[in-house]
Amino acid sequence: MSFEKNILGNKKIINMLQKSYNTGKLSHAYLFEGPDHIGKKTFALEFCKLVLEDITDDIEKNSDLMILRPDEDKKQIAIEQIRNLEKKLSLSPYSSKHKISIIEKADMMTKAAANAILKTLEEPSKTTILILLTSNSGNLLDTIKSRCQIMKFLPVEKKILEDFLSVTIKDRLQRDKIIEMSGYKPGKIIEFAGDSDKIKEISNIIDGFSDVLFKNNSEKLDYVETISKKEPREIIDLLNHYSFYFRKKILEEIQNKDEVDKNKVLKIKNNIDLLNSVKKNILTKNINIKLALENLFLQI
Repeated sequence: MSFEKNILGNKKIINMLQKSYNTGKLSHAYLFEGPDHIGKKTFALEFCKLVLEDITDDIEKNSDLMILRPDEDKKQIAIEQIRNLEKKLSLSPYSSKHKISIIEKADMMTKAAANAILKTLEEPSKTTILILLTSNSGNLLDTIKSRCQIMKFLPVEKKILEDFLSVTIKDRLQRDKIIEMSGYKPGKIIEFAGDSDKIKEISNIIDGFSDVLFKNNSEKLDYVETISKKEPREIIDLLNHYSFYFRKKILEEIQNKDEVDKNKVLKIKNNIDLLNSVKKNILTKNINIKLALENLFLQI
């Protein structure tokens, strides 16, 4: 069996895992590390189909697969969730040779939850495979990372994305726009390709953000007043779009120029770091979002 059919890019990881499966040398734990929307979960599910030998349309319904993520009303994975998972993993596989657990946002485990999963990693069962997904491995315990086989997911090559989009989108300029806006991330590629109005909406957001950067502090705070009323998830999306604006600015600064203004590039990178810091705090802490956004806009 092969599992690369529904996966875009990261051929090196596909080959490594396929070889491990073919030779019967699967690891007891994997850490899939990479940006959001890069395709880690899709990859993990396809890999589970291979290992569990599941040819159905919905692998997530397989009795030997457990998927763990933070509860909707909470930001972190609690120790109770890990303990419940451990009980299920202690049972024999139902219809396969293995039981697999995918832990989404593994970096969002509480300290107690992280220590609990560490025990499972230290004393692995022969039939159990853990797959941890993270976009921020820096928040994971080193002892957890050291017990996992780490797979680093990278943005997909443009040619692969062009070929994928060319099946349904014939206009080259539209394909280029989707790829650029997606940051070469398959998850975003699929989202944008299926929603023709999304690119226009994001372009308007970025144009509005670009304009406000040159306003006075009072006008910046008025802008924050508006966006701070949105749901946290919407604000995270906005921060990602703002990061895209600055990443594009860096490319403009370093491409086709005989001499690069290093100070300007460092300033732009600092703005990206500020955005990432606010995003991380929104995701992991109970902060005053409006105040955090006000401080952000007064610094960038």
